[in-house]
Amino acid sequence: MPHYRFTAEVVGAAAREALGAGEGEVCAVFRRSFYLRFGKNYACIGDASLGRGPLNALVREFKEPALGETAIISTEHAKSWEPPPFRGEARPQLDALRACLDGHVPQEGLGCTILGVHNALSVHAQPALEAIDRWLAGNTLGNEATQLIGLGPGLTPSGDDYLGGVLVALRWLGRGAHADSLWRWLEPRLQTRTGAVSAAHLAAAASGQVHEALHDVLENLSAWHAPDLHPSLARLDAVGHTSGWDALAGIVAVARTSQ
Repeated sequence: MPHYRFTAEVVGAAAREALGAGEGEVCAVFRRSFYLRFGKNYACIGDASLGRGPLNALVREFKEPALGETAIISTEHAKSWEPPPFRGEARPQLDALRACLDGHVPQEGLGCTILGVHNALSVHAQPALEAIDRWLAGNTLGNEATQLIGLGPGLTPSGDDYLGGVLVALRWLGRGAHADSLWRWLEPRLQTRTGAVSAAHLAAAASGQVHEALHDVLENLSAWHAPDLHPSLARLDAVGHTSGWDALAGIVAVARTSQ
């Protein structure tokens, strides 16, 4: 018998698929969420403060389980969440983004590259970041890019989040063939270079789905008028430790090649 039962109110597409398997094992626990493992599939369970995302299931009366215990999440009456499809005609307002960044970007992770500054991690990642930039400009993807996979601490390392941002930005800007190409290169390398939870998030990003806070930033960046990005940028702070900002750094890298 499972130790915990929850009722989901909102479920992302990847989470719904995983939860359909029934009972899952608690494989990671945080202050406001935990991950369930169902073989090769994963779902992140939390309360409404977690926010909506492809792997997220938002439940009533959340409580933290113990690592290794089992849980069942009822999705019978849950609303499905998926972001609106990209139109492929975005014109990124990077000047508006830069105008809103004062004091926002965390010192850790790869978000600093949005500002063109560096920390120890980004210096270490520089050959890989440059390899991605060259590929985005139309060159062959260099082996140096492999260094990004699994780079950094945490369940979803900064390098993976950056690559997730690149994948979703390519869809956003109508470069679906490039997103497919990058995913074909990336997917077989994940098993040996990063964790399974991070790989699940990258698979969702490859299909164009990330946390709702990032979709909110993308929508504002696409606005024809100069947008006020302060509210949506503030929401990124709640996406992992630095995950939201790491992904935004990957998005900006792609957007720069489209100007």
